[in-house]
This record gives sequence, structure tokens and C-alpha cells, in this order.
Amino acid sequence: MIQTYNQIIKNLSEDKYSKIYLLMGEETFFIKKISQIFEKNFIDHQNKSFNQEIVYGRDTTIENILNSCKSFPMMSDKKLIIVKEAQELDVFKRSNEIKNNLIINYLSNINPTTTLIFCLNNKTLDKRGKLYKAFNEFSCVLDSSSKENKIYDNQLPSWISKELSKTGITINDDALLILTENIGNNLEKIDNALDKVSSNIESKKITKEDIIKYVGINREYNLFEFQDSLIERNSIKCGKIMNYFTSNEKKFPIQQLIIYMFSFFSKLLIVKSKNITNPDNISSEISVHPYVARSYVKAMQNYTLNELFLIINFIKELDLISKGLKQLKTDNKALMGEIIYKIFYR
Repeated sequence: MIQTYNQIIKNLSEDKYSKIYLLMGEETFFIKKISQIFEKNFIDHQNKSFNQEIVYGRDTTIENILNSCKSFPMMSDKKLIIVKEAQELDVFKRSNEIKNNLIINYLSNINPTTTLIFCLNNKTLDKRGKLYKAFNEFSCVLDSSSKENKIYDNQLPSWISKELSKTGITINDDALLILTENIGNNLEKIDNALDKVSSNIESKKITKEDIIKYVGINREYNLFEFQDSLIERNSIKCGKIMNYFTSNEKKFPIQQLIIYMFSFFSKLLIVKSKNITNPDNISSEISVHPYVARSYVKAMQNYTLNELFLIINFIKELDLISKGLKQLKTDNKALMGEIIYKIFYR
């Protein structure tokens, strides 16, 4: 049976377990979290050495795994087997009817004392195939890549806050923004960063300064600060940041900066042209977090409609030049300097 990450977590919190799990897909954070819950809590501490096995796909075979599943627990009523990096197992790497049938036969005749978890990172089974259909019939299946499990960019701040609240930690809005702007929509990287911060602070509230200190983000030179300078129409600050960006093109490629500016000014044009001034309405109109929406209210006061049309045209022209579709003998640093000049002084 297919279940979402949230459904599985809810069931586990209510002590409702399946005997077999197929955890697969590109969002490895969900796979890791579910397997960690089992690893930490499913088997009592005193019984872990006898009745909990953690194996890796590259180091074992499906035959060995299934043989272990068929054995009974010692001095306990349950046994746990977690197969990490299961995508490395031959049975999942290439089609093999004999090996497929070994799993299918076990799925239809399981050992009720064994819980088996397959963790397939960055891989999904062919949903038309016999093997997947057997898993879907007899086990709990998570497809972490599915749209039902997707955390969209505008949902990231609230998702982070909710995850942290489970551990009694809060995070302020500035910290949320600088974290998501610099790491992006990568749940595992975000989780690792928050673990690092949480283990180093004494309080139960994460601030922007904590993110900068422990995640290694430079406050003056990131996209969050760049957007702030555009909102404020602070030409000196914006120029300094752009100078840093163009001196670090591997980290901040020109195409990324062009896309970022085009996205910001296009969204600003939408809310300005519709005269939307309520942050909640702005949030729903352009799909940004309500805290971010408040910054658009401020930006609307600093740009006229005519200026926004001109700026967007400047950015489009810059895009053509950067891609070599329009000839102009100049380097990227000069190009970005020109667009900043046009944004603030034309």
C-alpha cells in the first residue's frame, strides 16, 4: 500500500507498524528519518544486539537478507532488518526474474516476527513491473519523489518550524530566510545544518546569528542580503554584494543571479500592477512565505510600475548577452555592474 511520509510517521507514532517497508525516491531525507525511527525505537535496547540488523546493499545479497528474515528472534517477539542503500542490491539494479520471485514469494508468505525495511536512495521501482506491484500489495510503500510528499519552496519555512518544534526548538523568521536562501530546497542538507546549530547553542531558539556562525554563511554576501538591498534600493550595499558575487562566479554563476533578479522583479511587478498590499494576499498570489510577503509591501513603495517594466527589460537583455545571443564585448563583472546601475539610476 502506498503511503505518504506524513501518514507513515503518524502510524508509527500510534505504534501501527507494517511488516515490510519499501522506502524509495529522490527525497532521501524522508527515507533516512523513517529508518532512524525504527533503528532507535523499534527494538528494546537490551535486545538490539540479537534482534536488529543493519546491512548495506553493496555488502549483501537478497538471498542472505531473506534467509535472515526467516529466522526467529532471540528472547523477544520481534526482529528488525534494515537494508540501507538497497538500490545497490542486484535485484533492484537490474531485472532478474529469479531474484524477483524470491522477494515476491517472501512478500506473500512473511515471517510475522520480522520487520524488513528496504531503503532505496535516489531510485524508484518501475510501477508497471511485477515486483513493484507485489510490494504495493503486501507492504507499505513510500515514493519520496511523488508530488504528495513534495515540500515546495514557499512551504519550507513552515515545514522547518514544524520539524524543529518536535524537539522543543524554535527559529526566528530571519534565521529561516537566510537558511532557505542559502541552502535551497534540500531537506537533508537543511536537517544536517539544523542538527549542527542545535547541538552548539544553549538556548532553545535559533537566530540568524546562529545560522551564520555554525552553518558558515557570510551575512553580507548571500542572496538573502542581495534581495534586501534591492528592496531597500540601497545602491551602495547592492554594489558591494554584486562585486562579491562576480568575484566568486563558481558559487554565484551569472545565470543564477539573472534568474534570481528576474523572479524577484517579476513577482514585484505582479503585486504592484494588481495593487495587492495585504501580505497574506501577496503570499497566496506569488507563492511566497508570509514573512517574505511583507518585504514585497516595502519594495512596492520603492519602485514605480514604469521602473519595474524597464528593469525587467534590462534583465532580459542581460540574459541574451550572457548567453552570447547578443554581441557585446565585456566581461560578466561589467555586465552585472551595468544592470545594478540601470536598476538604481535609470
